[in-house]
Amino acid sequence: MDCRDIGYQEEGFFDALVRMFEQAVKSANTLPANGRDSLIARLARVREISHAFGYGVGDDMDYLLSKYTLKSP
Repeated sequence: MDCRDIGYQEEGFFDALVRMFEQAVKSANTLPANGRDSLIARLARVREISHAFGYGVGDDMDYLLSKYTLKSP
């Protein structure tokens, strides 16, 4: 079952979902490393799952996670 099966094909729903994901990634980057790393791992799992939604949601989340995730030196 995916979002298409339950009728969430509205663009506004997916836009809001991606915006909330972006806020979560930005917030995670404000945390100390020990809290940040586990939250980023959970967000990466959400990103993986989002590819099943269709409508470019997974691609948008891929971009956001790579844009805002702090890189190790």
